[in-house]
This record gives sequence, C-alpha cells and structure tokens, in this order.
Amino acid sequence: MFRIAIFGLGGVAEQIHLPAVASLSEIKLVAACDPAAARREEMGRRFGIPALYAAPEVLLSQERPDLVIVATPPDSHRDLCLLALAHGAHVLCEKPFVRSVSEADEVIAEAERRGLMVGVNNQYRFLKIYRLTKEQLASQVYGQPFLIQCWQQMFHPPTQEKNWRAQLTEYTLYEFGTHPLDLMCFFFNALPMSISAHTPHPRSDLEADVIVQATLRFPNERLATLLCNRISHAPERYLEMRIDCEKASLRLSFGGVARAAVDWSRVLGRPIGRFSLTKGGEARVEAGGRSRVIARERTEGRMTATALLLQKLLDTLENGTVSNDQARHARELMRIVRAGYESARTGETVWLQTPGT
Repeated sequence: MFRIAIFGLGGVAEQIHLPAVASLSEIKLVAACDPAAARREEMGRRFGIPALYAAPEVLLSQERPDLVIVATPPDSHRDLCLLALAHGAHVLCEKPFVRSVSEADEVIAEAERRGLMVGVNNQYRFLKIYRLTKEQLASQVYGQPFLIQCWQQMFHPPTQEKNWRAQLTEYTLYEFGTHPLDLMCFFFNALPMSISAHTPHPRSDLEADVIVQATLRFPNERLATLLCNRISHAPERYLEMRIDCEKASLRLSFGGVARAAVDWSRVLGRPIGRFSLTKGGEARVEAGGRSRVIARERTEGRMTATALLLQKLLDTLENGTVSNDQARHARELMRIVRAGYESARTGETVWLQTPGT
C-alpha cells in the first residue's frame, strides 16, 4: 500500500486531492502539512488525517511517505518538489507545474538522478467528456481533426479572488491556460509549432492578463485558437471547445450546461431542437444538420479525474516503471505559456519548433 502525504490544505486539497485520495483503496493518507494551525485542525478533523505538521521538512523526516502531493501555490512548487525528491518520495504536483522552463528542468533532472517520478495534475484530459472524445478521434470515425477553438467567458478578475491568485499579474494564461493548451495537444497528439498571443488591458485598474487571445499552429496544417475573457458580463462559459474534423464537428462544454435551443437546419430543411442539462459538462457530435450527445459529466468531475490520474501514476510504479513523461509534457506546456507572454510583449509570433521540421 502506498503511503501518501499532502503539502498544503487549501481549496484544491479540500475539493480535489483529499477526496481523490479517499476514493482509492490501495493508498493510505498518512500525513499533511499546512502553515496555518486553524486550517490544519479543520482539515484534519474533516478528513481524518492521522498526522498534521506545520513544516514539510518535519513531515518528511517523521513519516517517510512514498508519494507527496504538492497542493500549494505555484511559486512554492519547485522547492517543495525538490524537497520531497531529496527525501526519496515520488511527487504529484498541482498545475501550473512550476514558474519557468528552467525550474521544470531542475525538478525533472533531480527526479531522474534519484530514480523517482514526478507527475503533474493536468487532469482535464481524464474527465469523461474529454477521454471519450479522444477515443472517438482515435477511432477515425470523424476523420482527422484540423481546427480546435477554445473559449472562456466569465466575470472573474483577480480582485474577485480570496487567495494567492488575487496577487497574480500573470493570471489567466499562466494559472488557467495549461488546461486548454494541454487539451489541444491531447486532441491533436502533438505540440504546437508556434504561438501568436495578445493580452490587451482594457481596464486600467487591472494589471493582470484578464483577456488572452492566442493562435497556435500545429504540424500538418492544423490550427487552434484560444480566447479567455475574465471580465465578460455575458453568461458564464467555463471552458468551451469546438473540434472540427473531416466528417463532423465536436462541441465540448465543461463547467455545467443548461441550454435549450431551436435552430433552423438548412441541411434538413426544418428546425431542430437541442436540450442540455448537466452539472459537469457534455460532449456532442454535430453533422448533417443533427446533434447528439456522446458523453456527459454528471458531476463537476475534477476530483474523479485527479483520482484517475493518480491511479495511473501508482499503476506505473507498481509495474516497476519510473516515467517522468508527465513532467516533461508539463514542461512543454510551460514553454508554450512563456512563449505566449513573450509574443504578447513583443507583438511577434514565437516559434516553438523550427518551421519545416
């Protein structure tokens, strides 16, 4: 049985990691740490955590866990990952992985040197609506995907935050952007060749990137776009995606769907109705003037997706394999994010791969 410890008892631990750990029978939560005594007491009581510590160094020395979940703000990820590795523990780190490509290289090199594994919780690809969509794409039933559009609209600038996110100036692309960027790579099964991004600042009172528009070129003449708007007064759309393929289009909605519509189908020559009501999200296939659901997420889903990701890491370890491919991919996602900010700053396209390779 794997012995698990958690660094950080904030919202992501409460809502995602602690329930995910509790759902897996082959692991045992042995300890957690958080600098706030009141938070330690509350989470320890609610989740029955056997041992609670203020400092991660003391936890590691006393408990010797097999794997540490790093669920702290991202500016601490590099140091805590290295600390856990130095004590012989594998790591599952929250996203964004680290602050820079150089920090990612440092953590990966240390894990490789010690024969340990680092995973990163880019868990959206493990959500049902995205997993089943990927299976459909792999089956070639819709032909090859050639265009992905992602968008988000909500009114949630950093001033609405009540935690460490309130202080971020690299807010939307850095803190949230790795999710849609990871899904683009997941569905195209490739890394982008280039990124051209814009982060306008229409409100003088907000320094953060509350609007992000990016265009990414992928190999084989494929394209993806991203538009995140955190100061929109329109109805909230947490994450919408459309994947256009040779034979059909796919519409993926995450974050709860309550939608009823009647549209005129020019192909069918008559109106068609559509009704969606689900707490988590749904994936639809659209072709020939018709639309049908291929997957629904009945609940919010991120906890279950994180449990699946954690299970995959544990299965790898049980098989005697140590792979840092997840961390390497997270490193590439951070490279895309950093290139996006560079493009926004300079007004130039940033090439991630040499054109023509």
